[in-house]
Amino acid sequence: MPNSLSGVRLLSLLLLPFLCTCGRAPGQEAVITLVVGSVRYQEDAQQLDADLSIEPQNSHAPTLYGSAMPPFTAVGAGHYRARRKISFPGKVSFALPCGTAERLCPREFSFSPPFPDSIPPTVSHGETVSFPALVAGLLEPEILVIFFEPEDRSSPRRISLQGPTRNGRVTLPKKALQDIPFGNYRVYLIKQRLYADSTARLQTSIQAEYFTKSVAVEVRK
Repeated sequence: MPNSLSGVRLLSLLLLPFLCTCGRAPGQEAVITLVVGSVRYQEDAQQLDADLSIEPQNSHAPTLYGSAMPPFTAVGAGHYRARRKISFPGKVSFALPCGTAERLCPREFSFSPPFPDSIPPTVSHGETVSFPALVAGLLEPEILVIFFEPEDRSSPRRISLQGPTRNGRVTLPKKALQDIPFGNYRVYLIKQRLYADSTARLQTSIQAEYFTKSVAVEVRK
């Protein structure tokens, strides 16, 4: 799967509730901890990878599902990387350094994965294709990528859908399919969403990506 979709460095913020309260001591200026990173889950391998970059540095390491994330010193101080072999639980749970205090603030977000099982085994340039792929429509910050990987390992093709959408069905118009050469493909879905938050002590920006297993699809004239 292409690394270009992993989105390791992110800049924007989306408000979600925090479970911590980080007050300011009298006479002490607030220090904001900035956390940026990514979470990537691959369904076929049941593997979750998380990367975080934290500034300023804190003596407390962040945790993922309650376990401390190891420092990733190859890219410098303040970077952490963790890998988990898990069946995706439907949410991602961190605890992150919160300001200069010796504390960690819980950070959790839900993520509803797509499913490729209803993708038809054959598609045609002359027909619009529609199939269910999500339990609900895409939200505004969400993107769904339909990725066509040729079985002969030639150049892949992708179709991207930007939220919001009305429901969980994916519709591929004839015009979009005509850009995909005839042949046999492995097709999988990639759902992307940016989760971000800002409080007086902590700003986070986490890009989440879910890669489904692949299914065989033939593209015909």
